Amino acid sequence: MDRLVQDVLQFSTKWSLVAPGDRLLIACSGGVDSIALLHFMASERERMKIELAAVHVDHMLRGEESAIDGDLVEQLCETLGIPFFGGSVPVPAIVAEEGGNIQAVCREERYAYFSTIMNRYGYHVLATAHHAEDQLETMMMQLTKGTRPSGMPVKRNMDGGKLIRPFLPAMKADLYSYVKENDLQFREDPSNQSEKYMRNRLRHHVMPFILTENHLAAKNAVEVAGRIQEDDDLLDKLTTVNFDRIVAFTAEGLPSVDRKAFTDMHPALQKRMITLLLNYLYDGESIPVEYTNELISQLFHHISEQKGNVSIDLPRGGQFIREYDKLTFSRATKPFEQGTEKVFPEGSWTKWGREVQMYWNKLDELPAEAFADTDEIMYFDLPDSAFPLTIKSRTDGDRILLPGMKHSKRLSRLFIDEKVAMSQRDCWPIITTAQGEICAVPGVRYGVAFSKIKASRNKYIFRLKKL
Repeated sequence: MDRLVQDVLQFSTKWSLVAPGDRLLIACSGGVDSIALLHFMASERERMKIELAAVHVDHMLRGEESAIDGDLVEQLCETLGIPFFGGSVPVPAIVAEEGGNIQAVCREERYAYFSTIMNRYGYHVLATAHHAEDQLETMMMQLTKGTRPSGMPVKRNMDGGKLIRPFLPAMKADLYSYVKENDLQFREDPSNQSEKYMRNRLRHHVMPFILTENHLAAKNAVEVAGRIQEDDDLLDKLTTVNFDRIVAFTAEGLPSVDRKAFTDMHPALQKRMITLLLNYLYDGESIPVEYTNELISQLFHHISEQKGNVSIDLPRGGQFIREYDKLTFSRATKPFEQGTEKVFPEGSWTKWGREVQMYWNKLDELPAEAFADTDEIMYFDLPDSAFPLTIKSRTDGDRILLPGMKHSKRLSRLFIDEKVAMSQRDCWPIITTAQGEICAVPGVRYGVAFSKIKASRNKYIFRLKKL
């Protein structure tokens, strides 16, 4: 165990993960990795001159079993004499109401809780227990998906401070040995055995082969990922310097670039520059468009061309224009002014702007193709007096009553919470009843009359199609 302690401390020093006076929050699930990290950091806190606390989130996926995980972490904190923060997130209910990938929802809600605790109690460093094999698995997943194999960041900024991964130089076997030597109890999550997750399939079938070929493969992956991240950091800084040097802004506040100045840069910086330009176009959000290799390669090709002019439509109304040596990004003109509205008829597709079509009908009059070519389906029930329905753009003071809430919520707040781009808010479709009550904000959130699950009381179906 002396080697584990030495490796982790040297790694923390090399990457400047921890400094004297830091207040660390240890993310602890109750599994062997995080239990080892919690005990390790508690044992080294005096030498490192840090303050320590632990945080645990129950995703409520395994009933009493998952609640016991938190009890185990809390008991260890009592033994170690450090504060414990525990919370629960109803992931099954969230997925049932809003949909989404269970693992992604767990991660999003878990980190949101971590940030809440950090901000509320003044812990500015979050430590997680990812180890060397986790890093190798991540890099293999990235390669499988065609993305850059940079692995998990050794450290990164997050809401509330920064996240660090001090156990990256450790092997899984080291952590089992550590908890055994220190007589620590831990919990095994059954989902780690499920073959439906890519990471588990790699862990069970690919990793043993690789580590048999070279037992240092995982540690090598940590070193390689670290070098790639250092290179990325340098290239990102150089890109920012060049961005400030060659990019001007239009009256609309969108970037404009001289093509020659752009192509004078190294291709590695050019591709990073394209990502920065897209960030400006989409207000820094990743929701409207994922910056895929295909999109960046397409723009890179058209920027490199010297002949003629070209205009390319980008997702969500964005546009790239090359006029000789001038490169410009723009957004489509808003299709509606504030206060615009139109009747939402039964049984026919209604187009709103350039981005969506919507449809509703009685369930007993449902055509055979109702579930084809649809991005979102909801079921709802409204009294006869609520019809006809209307689609409108938002106005000041608009509110909607959401499921599980006693009071209606302002749409202005809803758009912020759901990360709807500011450029999209004024023209986003809103469905109202004959009495003017908002019952749905399609593609964002739906009111109490709507449900993803078909129930006997539901009389109608709603469909949304993105164009």
